[in-house]
Amino acid sequence: MEQNIIDKVLEQVDIVDIIQQYIPLTKKGKSYVGLCPFHEDTNPSLSVSKEKHIYKCFTCNEGGNAIHFIQKMENCDFKTAYNKLIEVAGLSDEWKMKIIQEPTYDPYDAKQKRQIEMNDAIQKYLEYRLHTNIEKSLEYVRERGLEDDCLKKFGIGYLDDIKPVIAFLEKKFGFTQEEMKMNDFFRYNERGLFCPFEHRITIPIFDRYNHLIGFAGRKAYAETFMDGKYINPSTTDLFEKSKVLYNLYQARNALRGKPALYIVEGYMDVIAMGMNGYDNTVALMGTVLTQEHIAQLKQIRDKDVVFVLDGDKAGQESMFRIYTQSVEAGLDAKFVRLPDDRDPDDLFKTDKARMNELLSSYQYGYEYALDYCKQHPEPSFMKQKEQLRKMLKLFSQQKRDAFDLAHLTSMITDVYDIDRESVKAVYSEIVNIQKQMTLKEFPQQEAAPRYGTRTLRGVHR
Repeated sequence: MEQNIIDKVLEQVDIVDIIQQYIPLTKKGKSYVGLCPFHEDTNPSLSVSKEKHIYKCFTCNEGGNAIHFIQKMENCDFKTAYNKLIEVAGLSDEWKMKIIQEPTYDPYDAKQKRQIEMNDAIQKYLEYRLHTNIEKSLEYVRERGLEDDCLKKFGIGYLDDIKPVIAFLEKKFGFTQEEMKMNDFFRYNERGLFCPFEHRITIPIFDRYNHLIGFAGRKAYAETFMDGKYINPSTTDLFEKSKVLYNLYQARNALRGKPALYIVEGYMDVIAMGMNGYDNTVALMGTVLTQEHIAQLKQIRDKDVVFVLDGDKAGQESMFRIYTQSVEAGLDAKFVRLPDDRDPDDLFKTDKARMNELLSSYQYGYEYALDYCKQHPEPSFMKQKEQLRKMLKLFSQQKRDAFDLAHLTSMITDVYDIDRESVKAVYSEIVNIQKQMTLKEFPQQEAAPRYGTRTLRGVHR
């Protein structure tokens, strides 16, 4: 019944008119095209069909109907987007509030759906085994401080033996072993099916639409770490790490009433954040931020996007690189610098008050970048000049309301020992150039600003 109502509404609205309220479109044949707002698009790759009432990006594969478009642009739930569509399209209020639940949006084909169904069945078994194999499986989770509500929230499971799983899938759900060979949860050799997740705590991974697309595993016993503490999903038709932010579906639902979305490195960091009240957290499943990740994060509107990677060398180097990526992509990112070699899980356990303080007082991007430069100074004068030139270029690319110019100037003088007037002069010059042309190099000035006892003439070249 609800789907019939939705279909009638979608037939009455002009999807082109709806989308044009967010982005400009140009008619091309029977369709309309425009720059896709869901990834960094330079050539129009978003196609909108007035006849079919759908849109599709042929680069990032985002697509759907007018409700889906509003939902993604406004970062709201399906019901809110539906009612927004009624208002925007000028339909009568009698259509409002007639739906209660979002129909499942399914971008997968029949074979992929079958694999997702298998994942759902596997997940049921894994959660069951976690609680029935108490002596072994709960030893690790209790040591980590994971209570029952947390286990349920994140779907934590456990696998001790693969044979009962195979029998469970065959007898209860009718899956064949040929189908199991196609699922990343299993492996196959001359002796038959086996599973790398045996004797591991399992973590389900869902896509942005809440489909279960893969599993990660963590060894439950220290003596078995020789073959790797973690197992991450392989790249499959369902899962591609560069396109997935762990916990995004749940985190978006938890954003209401929260000021920020936090981005951490790993699964256990997300779980630790969730245990301490920060359900609005996702993970990169590593330290690499991709263009697909950025496109998804840019859909988070009216919320701060805050990176909280580990305090070790790899984590901090990645955050500095992420600052550059975010500026170039137009993402207004914020940052939390954790103490040396600490991660969110560890810091919550040892100093929860300090961790809460850090999460509530995150830095603007320029503050983090300059702090990083101060903590990791370049070894030579020439490299310092080159670094400052790059920093000034990045700062000038940001929106003016993204920083306090006086504070920025003060920090630069502290990090690079350059006088305030010189900073202002160089910055103003960059901004003026960028208004007229793409910045390729800094112009030379007659008087080079002072840099300690030396000059910054190289900054202008």
